[in-house]
Amino acid sequence: MVRVLACAVSMVLPALGLACSPTRPPVEPPPAPSSAPAPTEDPPPPVTPRAPVSTADCPFHWTPHEIGASVLRLPAEYGGRFMNPLYDAACACVRPGEAVHMLARIVPERGTIEAVTGNREDLPTHADPSIDACFATVLGTTTFEPFEVGSDVVCPEEPPPPPSKGPPFFRPPRLANCPARGEQTSKIIYPLLVDRRKEAPSPAPVEGP
Repeated sequence: MVRVLACAVSMVLPALGLACSPTRPPVEPPPAPSSAPAPTEDPPPPVTPRAPVSTADCPFHWTPHEIGASVLRLPAEYGGRFMNPLYDAACACVRPGEAVHMLARIVPERGTIEAVTGNREDLPTHADPSIDACFATVLGTTTFEPFEVGSDVVCPEEPPPPPSKGPPFFRPPRLANCPARGEQTSKIIYPLLVDRRKEAPSPAPVEGP
């Protein structure tokens, strides 16, 4: 009677590994180790940098003016130090017929500048590694005359010396940018929309026979 019930159960639930046996189901052997190598993810395809082109016919030119955002105000002379190289990079790497959201990172105290592309929901722009590589090629060796931005952040005061006999303690005023704390740098994040969609796309090069 038990044997019949066991067989009935094994036919109803074969996936559970039950067998027609009055005692206990057989022990399944462990799976044999596979000799096939573990699957690996395909490496990302290499990025082909976009070659910079001549900027002679580019319609973009920096018009000197004061740059201001929040509490930051830069004279036109300071702004032109990094804006002119940015415009050159945009002309060299963005082709006619394209729109690119360009995000620049400037360190004024070191005179360095870099830029990458980004996404914007309101415009048909997207990050493009090939254009990023072109920006890196154009701006990688570009430096401008450094300048200091400064800060209005008040530095924490050092504790006064312990009380002692003598004249009262006097601490002279210090500058707010904490010069005793070593080199201080600032970073300016500057977005630019490079829109060349109204320009006719450049003709494709004609290959020889």
